[in-house]
Amino acid sequence: MSTVRDAAFDVLRSRGLTTIFCNPGSTEVPLLTDLPDDLRFVLALHETSVVGMATGWAIGTEAPALVVLHTTAGLGTAVGAIATARVNRAPLVILVGQQDRRHVALEPFLTGRLEGLAGDYPVWTDQPARAQDVPGALARAWHEAVTARGPALVIVPMDDWLAPFDGEVLAAPARLLRPAAVPDADLAPLVHLLAGARSPAIVAGAGAAWDPLVALAERLRCPVFQESFGARGGFPQDHPQYAGVLPADRARLRERLAPHDVVLAVGAPVFRQYVYVPGPLVAPGTSVALVTDDPAEAHRSPADLAYLASPAAVCARLTTLLPTRAAPE
Repeated sequence: MSTVRDAAFDVLRSRGLTTIFCNPGSTEVPLLTDLPDDLRFVLALHETSVVGMATGWAIGTEAPALVVLHTTAGLGTAVGAIATARVNRAPLVILVGQQDRRHVALEPFLTGRLEGLAGDYPVWTDQPARAQDVPGALARAWHEAVTARGPALVIVPMDDWLAPFDGEVLAAPARLLRPAAVPDADLAPLVHLLAGARSPAIVAGAGAAWDPLVALAERLRCPVFQESFGARGGFPQDHPQYAGVLPADRARLRERLAPHDVVLAVGAPVFRQYVYVPGPLVAPGTSVALVTDDPAEAHRSPADLAYLASPAAVCARLTTLLPTRAAPE
């Protein structure tokens, strides 16, 4: 008889989630006992390390990583690292154990009120209504993590794994295409802005892709700043055009960006602050443009022109459309 566990392993294999980062507890025993040989288990002794390793793996491989956490204690301890993964746009599928579904209504020991425990940091959270919905939820979590570039949570009661699974429909697409091309006509306002700039600058964040951004910066021959409090470098810091980290208060930010009439933020908010200081973010006369694939980032950024699109695709196309600037005097 095929089980939910068998079907879940098939989903994990099909999505490349064959390395499991974990600090397990008793609610994960039915899942992890006699783990198949083609699944690799990576043990850490603290949930921050578990999620941290998975975040590094996801960033390094540019693909989702799999995390298994132990009910309330594991998820609660991991929240800080989950928040960091969200900021760094690291796609994670996080499987959280839960008490046995058959008596969870009585709240036995280790029952977790898990769906809101990580706050708004997960990009998606689900506790499937039936055991047979778990494999589909894992498949959907993979898509959610990739699309939203962040951690997606699936909460699984411990008895679900051994439930029968036969002829069930997975509530997720087998393949999802995300066309990244940006029409030249849509880019025309940004091309016009950058081509006419006297002294452009770039602010790079966690959502930037190094190779296309380096090519664009070299075409523009402009400095590239790192966003403040960015845990993930958006631009190589050994590049001669790297200009350092932006200040995290408005007064010093205005001063730093004052020489530039156009500032392009790539994969970074406009602009991350810490201590409140009154006044505008940039000096009068400085135009700000934004390219990000994070809807929330685009929606909240006070930019003159914003693109909700792939930063890699936009930067690559801008490099083709823009003329090479003369070297600064």
